[in-house]
Amino acid sequence: MYMFRMMFKTILFCLCMTACTDNDSEYSVIPPEQESGVPQDYTELMNKTVAVPAEYEQEAEHKGSVVRIDYATRDYAEGTGAARTNTAYIYLPYGYDEASDQLYNVLYFVHGHEGTAASFFQDENELLRKLLDHMTENSDMAPTIVVSPSYIYGEPTAYYADADPYCKALPQELVNDLIPVIESRYRTYAESTDMTGIEASREHRAIGGFSMGAVTTWYALEQTLNCFKYFIPISSDCWSLGRFAGMNYPYETAEYLADVVCNSEYSGNGFYIWAASGTDDVAYNKTLVQIQAMSQFTEVFPITNLTFHEQDGARHEFRPMAEYLYNACLLYTSPSPRDMRRS
Repeated sequence: MYMFRMMFKTILFCLCMTACTDNDSEYSVIPPEQESGVPQDYTELMNKTVAVPAEYEQEAEHKGSVVRIDYATRDYAEGTGAARTNTAYIYLPYGYDEASDQLYNVLYFVHGHEGTAASFFQDENELLRKLLDHMTENSDMAPTIVVSPSYIYGEPTAYYADADPYCKALPQELVNDLIPVIESRYRTYAESTDMTGIEASREHRAIGGFSMGAVTTWYALEQTLNCFKYFIPISSDCWSLGRFAGMNYPYETAEYLADVVCNSEYSGNGFYIWAASGTDDVAYNKTLVQIQAMSQFTEVFPITNLTFHEQDGARHEFRPMAEYLYNACLLYTSPSPRDMRRS
């Protein structure tokens, strides 16, 4: 998901339809028994990722910086409300200190199982930090702050699926505790970090994640659509209706997410989902089947709101994230408000 060569292109389409109706039965959706197996505008819904330039794995001339912060939060997952401290890492692009009046978009990207908040910028010889440096240096992306948070409470769960309650809780932690810290400390589009300010600046904020981070991203779509406009779930389905529900109950999951959108103020062009997986990834089919089901809700999830991107030969591991990120990244030519969509 690759939010930094062209994560979010300027929308070139006009929606000439009503995205949702008040009556759930009026969705423009093909009933399961009538599905042809080919989603709407298949060749546009489905996309191949483009390889990262080889030099982007080397150090760029101009390096950004990575800052660690520890912030106060609460126990949202286990429901105790007990005070706790969590850690996040923040990537600040080269030139941040000098650009005194520059505003920055923000991407919150969540790690997968066995990862940590530090993993995003440290693993594979700092592969993703180098990628972001090159993309910033070559104007492949807008001025963007990238934040790596963590859903882990104490020790990671031994079985990845057992992290589900913590992934479900993280979007609330981000909105209540981390976003106010990040977006008041750094120069972002949030004029204030109360809920009014966070909602008003949502078009400059994205959330994504890999594996269990993608599960977290789907929960963010469900719970905090008012705070994020862009969603980048990589290599996992939505678990809002239960573990692996997007795979096991794709139509029901798609219908549920359509309801979420239609019950919000953000139908039409108010959100964008850039989903992805690798063709050799164990999560490929369970991710794709949900996307195909969602694409049948043509008035809620047209290709201006939902696309799927596959990386040939990629497996369920860290290194392919560079190509996802490269392909999904933001491309802004100015700091003025613009829609973020991959072209």
